[in-house]
Amino acid sequence: MDIHAYPTDAQTPVDRAEATRIAADHLPADAPGADRQIVEFAGGFAVFAIQPEHAPPDRPIPVGGSVYVIDKASGAVSAWPTYPVSLIAAQYAAARVLVADSWPEQD
Repeated sequence: MDIHAYPTDAQTPVDRAEATRIAADHLPADAPGADRQIVEFAGGFAVFAIQPEHAPPDRPIPVGGSVYVIDKASGAVSAWPTYPVSLIAAQYAAARVLVADSWPEQD
């Protein structure tokens, strides 16, 4: 399986602090008030949004969305469905990361 990823200005190899910085600089902000959770696995860091425990009841909770993976070796970012981290890690280990020259244009 090929994983299509986008380049960042990462200091490699990526550690947790660098993954946090990449997420803040390169990933879209999710729902207002949501926090990012970063989970490390062998090949990278899975980044996903979590709603605050005490969110106002009128705030819609997003359904679906993406989990992003920051590659440890290159710092490149790929988007994944909302799979559990263990499944992402298993698929990531068996895949080849193809890093594009640039990020896609925004509509």
